[in-house]
Amino acid sequence: MKRYSVFFTLLFLTCLPMASCKKNKGDAGLKAVFSYVADGYKVSFTNFSQNAKEYSWDFGDGSGQTSAKSDPQHVFTKKGDFLVTLTAKNGSETNVFKDTVSVIGPNIKIDGDFSDWEYVPYSTNNEATYTSSMRSIKTFASADAIYIYIEGGADMKMEILDIYMDSDNNPATGFNTWYYPVASGADFLLEGSPTGGWGDVFAHQGDPSAFSWTPVASFAGVMKFSDVKTVSGKNIIEFSIKKNALGSVKGFINIGLVESTSGWAEIGQIPAAKLATSKFLQIQL
Repeated sequence: MKRYSVFFTLLFLTCLPMASCKKNKGDAGLKAVFSYVADGYKVSFTNFSQNAKEYSWDFGDGSGQTSAKSDPQHVFTKKGDFLVTLTAKNGSETNVFKDTVSVIGPNIKIDGDFSDWEYVPYSTNNEATYTSSMRSIKTFASADAIYIYIEGGADMKMEILDIYMDSDNNPATGFNTWYYPVASGADFLLEGSPTGGWGDVFAHQGDPSAFSWTPVASFAGVMKFSDVKTVSGKNIIEFSIKKNALGSVKGFINIGLVESTSGWAEIGQIPAAKLATSKFLQIQL
């Protein structure tokens, strides 16, 4: 798996003759400074502090997780810029260094090697009491594609898949599907067979209550699927959708997925559907 790495070499030696550096606060003889390498959501920190005996890390992501290690690792749960704070201590003296850590997320390839998804959190899980071939889903969006990873039971064969998608974050536009009565507004329907090699992308036309769709692209043109593989007793598939096939998308999109057999017998949905509280899953772009 190709890794994106971001390494900031901090020229702290130039700061030594000075009373303090721009991002340092505290005693001149005690210096807190660090660099980092980001591998997807996992970030490894290297501590270059001087004359310190204790350390305290705040990772700035709202997780509440801290560390007292010299060189910790931290797994972020989303992409973005995070202000990380290292406090170095020596007795009663402290020195603080802050720097922005940029997390761009994993470099996912649709190849059936699901290790790319290791540190991506689950977007949602169906309750154990809810009957569905699809059980759990992870999602990630890069600059040009939306990536989806689904875990299911032995009956999850992906013979037919329907994806209802609200691409403009406006439930007043698009089709109001009865599967997800809470603010659906599907602007697109992606319907076909991931394992059979056929399918199309349809754009909604007309009144929100009308099941009226116009084909605008094929699965082959805008989607890429892995094979369905069994790993640790779970059937798993990953696939991608090109963003440019969905018009102008920004901020978020919202989706609901329905799986059927080759005979169009419905066997699963994710998120849970047909409930008064059922709504699309939101994906951050």
